[in-house]
Amino acid sequence: MKTTDVAAAPEQKQGFFRRELSQWFGNVVGDLWGGAVTTFALLPEVIGFMIVAGVHPYMGLFTCICLTVLLAFIGGRPGMISAGAGATALILAGLIKEYGMTHPEYIFAAVILAGLFQFILGVCRVGSLVKFIPQSVMHGFVNGFAIVILVSQLKLCIGRTWEMYILIAAGIAIIVLFPFLKKVVPFLKKVPESFVAIVLITAYALIFHSNVTNIGDMGDVTASFQYVGYVFTHIGGIFTSECFLTILPTALSIAFVGLIESMLTSRMVDDETQTTSNKNRECRAQGIGNMVCGMVGAMPGCGMIAMTVTNLKAGGKGRLSQFVAGVLMAALLFTLPFLLESIPLAALCAVMFVVVFHTINWDSILHAAKIPVKETVTMALTAIIVIATNNLAMGVGCGLVLSAIFYLFHRFTSGGVQMGVSYGCLGAAVGLGISGLLGFSWGYAIAMVLCAIGVGLASMARNESGKANLKVVSTVSMVLCIAVGVAVIAGASIGFHMGPWYTLMDAAQSAANGESTLYVK
Repeated sequence: MKTTDVAAAPEQKQGFFRRELSQWFGNVVGDLWGGAVTTFALLPEVIGFMIVAGVHPYMGLFTCICLTVLLAFIGGRPGMISAGAGATALILAGLIKEYGMTHPEYIFAAVILAGLFQFILGVCRVGSLVKFIPQSVMHGFVNGFAIVILVSQLKLCIGRTWEMYILIAAGIAIIVLFPFLKKVVPFLKKVPESFVAIVLITAYALIFHSNVTNIGDMGDVTASFQYVGYVFTHIGGIFTSECFLTILPTALSIAFVGLIESMLTSRMVDDETQTTSNKNRECRAQGIGNMVCGMVGAMPGCGMIAMTVTNLKAGGKGRLSQFVAGVLMAALLFTLPFLLESIPLAALCAVMFVVVFHTINWDSILHAAKIPVKETVTMALTAIIVIATNNLAMGVGCGLVLSAIFYLFHRFTSGGVQMGVSYGCLGAAVGLGISGLLGFSWGYAIAMVLCAIGVGLASMARNESGKANLKVVSTVSMVLCIAVGVAVIAGASIGFHMGPWYTLMDAAQSAANGESTLYVK
């Protein structure tokens, strides 16, 4: 037995190194081009997300460099691009706004703690469980996330000049129409549309000396080492109960959402390349990467589906493509920051508007009539919570709970019980909605969840019942729950100034007062 184990060990070790070398040098030409293309596709998205989050753009570019280079060596999914994603940046935005000027160490401590959670989850082999998240929850997650990005971009556009609006429209037109030119000119096939839009709009601004707002006006792109090691020089302010309780919810959200998006991206690459990946190794690598990001004063990151698709389409499939993307990003950041700062904000807004359009899962909306009602309700509730709270983890968590409730009722109860509970939820939602009118804000939130449960259970009762009268009663319950749910959402929005409309009104007021959108000094 011992002889067999000793003989097998060198063979397994040799197999590991052979596989790693193949992942590094098995597709050199494709990886070199894929990494280069991905770098220029990353620039507008990452800079745009950092502006939305309220930090200097170079912090997000630091994240790109750290994650792409580090995960090229220790990641579990070759060819997957991890960088400063909007999902993680938006979660951190609230903490940045509140503590960016007074306690920047809280921000970086949250990033490190999120990375630690991810590493622990990877050790516990949680990466294998992501496949069990229902599609309806994921659709709600991406739809809600897209709306949050849309609102954030509209905030940046409020109070600007007509010239900027025209440039945004021109940028969108370039991104939409350039693929048609690719069909005519073959050598343009691997050039990213977003990069072309940025180059042309920036060229216009420089040639005609346009006064439109550019990236340099929003924050520093020139690399600064001000926050490198900031957590260590301010460690006394981190190891306190106040800091821990402040950053814990944000760190948990970043860890949870970051792993979900990374694992989904990894699964997509598996399907596209017909290969397998080590998802638990990727979880641990994501954790290590984010801990390093926090230590060097960068933002958190995770796998980015759109950038990974860009890499794959350009020919990048191995670890070398990730490494090239990180090294080229560093070269641009440290040698050509003045060019990055001269990019008009209009170009980034155009790119982000197109990103929003492609992020939304349109099938889940346009084909809602063909999808079971309970799945549509789960998707809608997840999206609404994400939009209302700007908390992606909370939205996914509520969606998972709702899916579990529907599964348990479907598995263990009859149609009559489901209909009865549906009417019970309706009555409780009405009562809680009234309490919301009296000032109890949580009444609206609970009422909205109860309406969602009521609609789902009523639809299940209607589908499982063979009696016409029970179908009618179930349909009535569905309609009433939907009506009460809409009223609850409207009441919460008006009564507590919640929702995208009021966010844009606040942004308009801030623009009129000349307030800055940068929350880190």
